Amino acid sequence: MTVVQLSDTGIGGLGLLEGLATPLWLVDREGEAVWLNEAARTLLDLPAGAPPAAVRAVVPPGALAMLDAGTGARAQARVTLRRDRVAVELDARLVAAQGGLILLEGAAETVARQEMLRLTEQLVALSYAYPDMRFELRRDGTILDFAAASPAELNVPAERFLNNRVQDVLPEPAGSLVGAAIDGLNDGQTVAGVDFALPGPSGERFFEARLVGLLDGERILCSVRNVTERALAERQARRAHELLIDAIESISEGFVVYDENDRLVLCNTKYRELYRASGDLIRPGGSFEEILREGALRGQYNVTREALDDWLAERLARHRNPGPPFQQQLSDGRWIRVEERRTRDGGMVGLRTDVTDLKQREAELRIAQEAAEHANQRKSAYIHHLSHELRTPLNAVMGFAQIIADEMMGALGNPRYRDYARQISSASEYMLDLISRLLDLAKIEAGRMDLREEACHIDMVADMTLSMMRARAEERRVELVCDVPADVPPVVGDLSLIRQMLTNLVANAVKFSKEGGGRVTVRAERLGDGALDLSVADTGIGMSAEQLPRALDAFGQVHERAAAGERGSGLGLPLTRALIELHGGRFAIESAPGVGTTVHVTFPPGRVGCLMDGDGV
Repeated sequence: MTVVQLSDTGIGGLGLLEGLATPLWLVDREGEAVWLNEAARTLLDLPAGAPPAAVRAVVPPGALAMLDAGTGARAQARVTLRRDRVAVELDARLVAAQGGLILLEGAAETVARQEMLRLTEQLVALSYAYPDMRFELRRDGTILDFAAASPAELNVPAERFLNNRVQDVLPEPAGSLVGAAIDGLNDGQTVAGVDFALPGPSGERFFEARLVGLLDGERILCSVRNVTERALAERQARRAHELLIDAIESISEGFVVYDENDRLVLCNTKYRELYRASGDLIRPGGSFEEILREGALRGQYNVTREALDDWLAERLARHRNPGPPFQQQLSDGRWIRVEERRTRDGGMVGLRTDVTDLKQREAELRIAQEAAEHANQRKSAYIHHLSHELRTPLNAVMGFAQIIADEMMGALGNPRYRDYARQISSASEYMLDLISRLLDLAKIEAGRMDLREEACHIDMVADMTLSMMRARAEERRVELVCDVPADVPPVVGDLSLIRQMLTNLVANAVKFSKEGGGRVTVRAERLGDGALDLSVADTGIGMSAEQLPRALDAFGQVHERAAAGERGSGLGLPLTRALIELHGGRFAIESAPGVGTTVHVTFPPGRVGCLMDGDGV
């Protein structure tokens, strides 16, 4: 044993060091302690009367070599301090003192040691408070003692717990898990924990085991607690949470929740898809304002750079004080319906719905409504025009008939009555023709007009039509020209309707041709695809491209009476188009103001050149 006078160490004021919380040892070169303070005694559980020589320090040779430089030399090393069966390893600072002594300082270990002591005391206290099981074990897992309210919960008879290793007694998987935890404690861990499940009569039972190495270095305290109720509650809560998340994911709208600090809590995939330009920012913890601002800077919203600040301010105000739902347009043209509501804790829940299709339908309905209103106005104007067209000949019919009936011109043998009769007949024919056209158009639109099909020779139809219209053409001094080859193939269709189409077109052409010097030409031509094109061309006043749609409207009138030069119903072109479409053909019109108009009715190839038999085509 080395005997050293402390006054020879060169370390003054050892009395002051006695009260420090930092553990200090003064040892000789062989490691035998010659002095230690109270904190060092507490760390090694050294009794108050025990001599310092009961403690020995094992210092690595490398550190000793560094201290050979003389008094005041310093080193730092991992040092082992032993007292009987207690051994403590710590990182220490070493200082060479006079007389060959070494001062060891273990300041860094003190806090950890005290914390370990505190945790151990708490765990031991809690283990006695548990209503379940507590085991005192050796380092190899051998059971020294146990306390259990109901050992059968582990499916093990109580007598098996004594003098057996806990990892061998417990059923699998509990035995293997506890054994692995013991190995961890033997490798330097201070605390270990495992969770396991065991079968029971009414289903699985769940346990948690917590193990801690005691300070004597030879024992382990193991507590096992039945946590089935808590585990089942947690499982049920997880299932409820998963069900809620699955329900949120499956809804067709975008769903989002922000907390009271306006930070994102959760959202579904649909929400991220709606705002895909800023999808990487939409994650838990993200600020609504930051996500909104960055999305706007990336051009996600339909807002200009100049108006960005005002737009952000308005949108944030709406978000912080939510009101009725509103619609938001994105830069790609989509429209999003935004609905936000406050939660009781001050958070925000929101729904986002893509209403682009609805907006499109609204626009289409608005256009259709405007078109319907416009059409209704045209119909009203046309009815006014039609009433005048009918009232004029009807007045003539009634007036001349009354003159004849009253013999106002004398006896019926007066030749002027013959002229009145002709005017009555002409006016009646005009009204009958007008009414017939209206009825025909109505039947076609209602899908109630049937075709009485037969082989129709276009050259004969053209001759008959021009012969019928010749008197009217001569009256206006308009030349009629027939350019229909004799070998043009026949067309299968309704002869009366084909004549009506050609009559409408020729009558229109004569009416709108220049009086005195005008020309109306009827042509027929076989097209390359086998179709037959029948056209009527005039040298009349013509129409502009803007006037063509109105000319084809059943309730439209392009030219005023003064321009047309005579009365007309305005049904000729619309009715002709409807009749050729009834035959499966095409209708086209070419016109230019001051040049004239050419109207084409084209019969499809399937109706051209076919022969008829007794059963049809």
